Amino acid sequence: MPVDASSSVPSSDEPVRAAGPVIAIDGPAGSGKSSVARRVAERLGLPHVDTGALYRAATLAVLRAGVDPSDADGCAEVVGSITLTREDDRTYLDGEDVEDEIRGDEVTASVSAVSAHAEVRGALLPAQRRAVDEAGGVVEGRDIGSEVLPDADLKVFLTASVEERARRRGQQSGRDDLDVLAQEIEARDAADGGREVSPMAVADDAWVLDSSDLDVDQVVQAVVDRVHEVAGPALLDPLAAHRSLPRVAIVGRPNVGKSTLVNRILGSRVAIVEEKPGVTRDRTEHPADWLGRHFLVVDTGGWEHQAEGMAARIVEQAEAAVADADLVVFVVDATVGALEDDERYARLLRRSKVPTLLVANKVDNDRQEALVHELYGLGLGAAHPVSARHGRGVGDLLDEVLAALPDLPTGPPPVSQVPRVAIVGKPNVGKSSLFNRLLGEERSIVDSVPHTTRDAVDTMIEVPGPPGPDGEVRGEPWVFVDTAGMRRRYRHGEDTELYSVDRTRAAIESADLVLFVVDASEPLGEQDQRLAALLREAGRGVVLVCNKWDLVDEDRRYELEKELDRLLSFAAWAPRVNISAASGRGIRRLLPQLRAVWVNYRRRIPTRAVNQIVEEAVARHPLPRQGNRNLKIRYATQAEVAPPRFILFANGRLPPSYRRYLERELREHHDFVGVPLVIEDRPPAPRNRR
Repeated sequence: MPVDASSSVPSSDEPVRAAGPVIAIDGPAGSGKSSVARRVAERLGLPHVDTGALYRAATLAVLRAGVDPSDADGCAEVVGSITLTREDDRTYLDGEDVEDEIRGDEVTASVSAVSAHAEVRGALLPAQRRAVDEAGGVVEGRDIGSEVLPDADLKVFLTASVEERARRRGQQSGRDDLDVLAQEIEARDAADGGREVSPMAVADDAWVLDSSDLDVDQVVQAVVDRVHEVAGPALLDPLAAHRSLPRVAIVGRPNVGKSTLVNRILGSRVAIVEEKPGVTRDRTEHPADWLGRHFLVVDTGGWEHQAEGMAARIVEQAEAAVADADLVVFVVDATVGALEDDERYARLLRRSKVPTLLVANKVDNDRQEALVHELYGLGLGAAHPVSARHGRGVGDLLDEVLAALPDLPTGPPPVSQVPRVAIVGKPNVGKSSLFNRLLGEERSIVDSVPHTTRDAVDTMIEVPGPPGPDGEVRGEPWVFVDTAGMRRRYRHGEDTELYSVDRTRAAIESADLVLFVVDASEPLGEQDQRLAALLREAGRGVVLVCNKWDLVDEDRRYELEKELDRLLSFAAWAPRVNISAASGRGIRRLLPQLRAVWVNYRRRIPTRAVNQIVEEAVARHPLPRQGNRNLKIRYATQAEVAPPRFILFANGRLPPSYRRYLERELREHHDFVGVPLVIEDRPPAPRNRR
């Protein structure tokens, strides 16, 4: 959960709409907020955000900078220049693990003064909101429900009697003077309630839970039950949420403007559009929303009667989209009227019993409105005139879509915590065959002709997860993305191929992990090298997939080993799986490797362990001299995960060869298989701001 207080932020009045549920837990001192929030987060599989730790880390930064905690402007200046990170219940200040230090007496004595400044609270407010704006989370601290997250899915105000809170504090601190503790708690309550800046108050829509007579297990269970009641299972289960979205299939003859209409509905150029038929081939799904309601738009290739070869498989994909759809939007070119194929498909749609909206596209002006009446003969009711290219009438059409799709979800499905895997490789190496094997269905069209796949086809599926504590194997949602092949050069005028490559690059940038597929039966070449460089630059976790292994003989295996070592920079650290996507051989070994790389991709090494590794490495191989001085590494820390990024604070720039040496040392001590490591050096930051 990176929290950067110095980066540009949205307006503090901007509501948070996270992909997962947001649970805000507030309450007075000693009510058990931290313990309950942490365990609720574990139960729900959500991030835990301790805002109190953020304020303590900000206070530590103020003290280190030598600023008086009562100086509002000085404190705000310090807080605005730092980076705070919470990972695995540890707090990091500019990459340094300060979890233990912020619990010390010095910080405890000053945190109230620092957090009382409106300027400091304003500086940390957007950062606290950004902590949950992607994956949601369980957030605990002061004023969470009333000030920080007023749009949280559930607000819990956890309270208890003063006597019970004093007893709990006594157990935690080992004190038995409960009367004194009770007086201290009452004084703290009075101070918190009388603050000029954000006084502690119960939000109007908060759920108040008195835990005086409950143990922590009972409190956690009560909160979890309340979350399920309020948020619903779809919001807690990404796969269920995705499946709950209704599907709107866009179908029609080739070149009637289906993909143009899809792009207009989505508000961006997602589907490939070109002035020739047959550009769209695969069935692709895209999340869409209109007036706050969410659904999936399914783009399809053109329906053609008595199609053969690849065209027949395109028709099969379109028919599969109709079979799975909750609503069909049948697009007809109004400028040419209803052709024989349109009438044939209209009869099929009437027999399918799937609700259908007839759309007359390319109605660019009022004079063409009369063309719509010629389509009544299709038997699908009145046609809706639109111009997908210019947007004319599309809003009215979407109103009709909403009316035909009852019970639409009001929030987007939570996908930010779902691993996203892009399948990349040069043309015709078997990416789509592998994609279909992983999905268990023919989702991407497979053909021996290169460049069959032109768009990035992504699908969320459920894969078997690791056994739980009870030994039961539960499903996990993963997103797999089939991409177009990247070839060496483009011939003039091939806009479709150029856009396909752009989509492949975008798919890599938006992915967490990559299955890099090579044809093991053919020599590796320049295209494979270019893709490898792109993957390394993007910093994604990689599993190397050698496909068509059934075609590899002993001589080719020997040559392949040499090519991998010579041509692919990540061959030394990326796991490799030999498969045959056509027969399914080796496919079962892919998911365990992907899961291991996913864990490594988010691995964080404690700062103390990082410094120990670096110190031992320097002792074995001292740093070289730089000019007239000896290079020294004063401090090392892991600043980020996904991918892991390490920062070395040195008195000069380290040679690239020495950074590579340190990378090898880190890999020897910790499992970073499949993950690129980023190692940066920088001069030490000034410690005193006086």
